[in-house]
Parts: sequence; C-alpha cells; structure tokens
Amino acid sequence: MTGSTFVSVACSDELLKLRATQTASDFIASCQADPVPHRVVIGAAIAGSDLKHPSVLIVQRSAEERSYPNEWEIPGGHVDSGETIIEAVQREVFEETALVVTEVVSEFEGFCYWSTKYEEDESNHNLDKLLSVCTAQINFCVRVNNVSDIKLNPIEHQKHAWCTSENIDQFKMTTEMKKVVSDALVALAK
Repeated sequence: MTGSTFVSVACSDELLKLRATQTASDFIASCQADPVPHRVVIGAAIAGSDLKHPSVLIVQRSAEERSYPNEWEIPGGHVDSGETIIEAVQREVFEETALVVTEVVSEFEGFCYWSTKYEEDESNHNLDKLLSVCTAQINFCVRVNNVSDIKLNPIEHQKHAWCTSENIDQFKMTTEMKKVVSDALVALAK
C-alpha cells in the first residue's frame, strides 16, 4: 500500500456539517486529488478518557485477513452507498468495537492508497477479476460513550490497545497507519 496525502484539514464546524450530509459519491465528485478515488473509507481515532495524556484506541487485524494480517490500525471501513460520511463513522465504530460515538471532534489529514479488489463477489476469489482501485481514507477524532465497553468483532479484529506517543513503536502497523495514529494524537492534544 503506497499512500499519498490528499488533504490537510484545519477542521471547522462547517466541514463537519458537510461530512454529515456528504456521501461517498458526493466526496468523489468534489475531489480534486489526482488520481480521483474510486471509493471512500473512514478511519475513526477513538479518544481515550484521559484528556491530559492523549491516547487512541487501536485494533489488531485478524490473522485471517487477506491484507495486513495481525497489523494494528484505527477502526474504520467503507462508506456504504447512500450513507453519509459521518453515518459511516458511527456505524463502523459500533460494528468494530460496540462503542457508540457521542461526538465527532474533528477531521484530520487523510490519504489515498491503491489496493486490489475483486470485481464482483470477493468470496468468489476469481483472480482473473482483480481490479486495482484508489481509495480515499478520511480520518476523524471521535469520543464514545464508555471506552471500557469495547467488544471487538472477532471476524475483523483480535485485540485492542491504547496507543500513545510513548508506546506507538511497540505496535506493527503500516507507515501510513502510523502517521494516522500520530496525527490523531497531535489533534487530540490541541
């Protein structure tokens, strides 16, 4: 996965209001990145409860994952058709952690990456129908109802941890994800 930054965000209430009404199709249509992404995913940096020492919830991908097994990331996933970007943040956080988003605090720097995707049903695994797609990841800092109520979806993730600037190097993650987590920690410290 090679990533490139597509936006550096100085988040405002107006931007969050836009994301609350904007779908993946709307985002792609307005995107000025080169290349224009084929799909949109979100990343949700869940803030820890200690505001004086910022931490972000990270989750370890399942050992059975096709891409990046056993690597650490923030919760996130695809923006479904017809769903707003903020609705996707709320849904993905709940699906992956059973936590309820109480506040979307800010948006922070996202990036684009290339990956392969099966043309139709991924369970078919017809290698003749692999496509290379550009994905835009939009990242948000969020607060949740009760950080101690984490229940991971075992199909997707096997462990969770609280990442700080002091322990980030202990977790195996892609260069892009390490930057996302570092950026989230900086954003939460403001």
